Amino acid sequence: MDEQARRARLMRTIPPHSFRPWPLPRAVSPAVQRLEAALAAASADQVPALVDRFVATELADGTPLIEQSPKPGHSIVTFCYRGAGAKLVYLAANRLTDHLDPADTLMRRLDRTDLAVLSVEMPNDWIAGYQFITPPAPLSSAALHEPFTARQLQSISKFIRTDPLAREHLPNKLHPEQHSVVALPDAIALPASSRAEGWQRSDHQITTPVSGSDVPVTVFRHPQAGADAPVVLVLDGEVWLQDDLLINSLHQAIGTGRIPPIQLVLLHAGGAGARQLDYACELDESELLLEKVADVLEGSVSAPWITAGSSLGGLFAMLSAVRHRGPIAGAVAQSPSLWWPSDAPMNPVVGRWFTEFADAAGASSPVVVQLGLLENTLATTVLEAREALRSRGELIETPADLVRGGHDIVWWRRALPAGLIAQLSRFN
Repeated sequence: MDEQARRARLMRTIPPHSFRPWPLPRAVSPAVQRLEAALAAASADQVPALVDRFVATELADGTPLIEQSPKPGHSIVTFCYRGAGAKLVYLAANRLTDHLDPADTLMRRLDRTDLAVLSVEMPNDWIAGYQFITPPAPLSSAALHEPFTARQLQSISKFIRTDPLAREHLPNKLHPEQHSVVALPDAIALPASSRAEGWQRSDHQITTPVSGSDVPVTVFRHPQAGADAPVVLVLDGEVWLQDDLLINSLHQAIGTGRIPPIQLVLLHAGGAGARQLDYACELDESELLLEKVADVLEGSVSAPWITAGSSLGGLFAMLSAVRHRGPIAGAVAQSPSLWWPSDAPMNPVVGRWFTEFADAAGASSPVVVQLGLLENTLATTVLEAREALRSRGELIETPADLVRGGHDIVWWRRALPAGLIAQLSRFN
């Protein structure tokens, strides 16, 4: 593929962007109010001790601070950043922060302190990954009709900070600073899991047919899995190699008899540009990619396959369930990029999955489709896809499908096991 063709294909994978369609749900924290009242009455030399006491008491269980809201089913969530060297502190929370309007989530520094805060009122089932941004100068708003670019991300990258007091941290695929996690009391829970022992690991490499990237393929075989055991192919496999929750939860489900022993195949991505080319692909290209993975598994070609992925990986999973209904017995798609392709903004068309689904007369292998309800540019399309599948009897539903979250690994990792278990239980 020459550079011009490569650029043209990449342009078709730029996701839609828009302002957050609802105002930031600002709130007043009773605990912060009490602190500010004490600070107002304190002398300068008393201020540090008051802040220390606030941190030691109100934040003893971790951050953000979570307080009961007068509104039923909601909590007041207060993000706190402490650091005298940061003149400006912005909250970057998945789909709560609007990258087109960063000033909207600029945190407020309490007078005479090194503590910056931002309080919002959120439903009790909300979950999100977040970080702080501490630039030396105010962040500029992105151009209204331009996507948030890699260059803009690089310009703020060195100012991104994790929350050291967060209750949970997760590896960040795109940045050395970890994701901090906020999960309110009714948020999707972590799945049951037990340590995966005895699985046989093998490491391979393939060259992807579109981008030409040499990518690792990591295979884990349950100790009781034969060559005909179901195959679970997970896109962006490097993410799940860093996070043992997936394999541990599947191990638990096998041990309790909910699903049969399996072969777990983690197909790594070749980087941002490569995955855009390899996952948003044509029928012959997806077929060739699946064949290359099948070659790694040798004798498992006839086994039932489940494809799974998030974002563009979710798109690939759903396309494979329509295009390759023989070998692909089902799919789990999380926040699938069903807007693809995006190359005709002045002549909007239905996304490719919808046209291929229609051309196949609504035939698809069964699919689990999961969505973050705060994904404002994606929610309507994904909900429509769920209804299209439901109308044909090809939608498999789980309690983890509709999550009060964004386009976010922090809930994807909690929900994916439920989707895979629902699919794999069909082969028990």
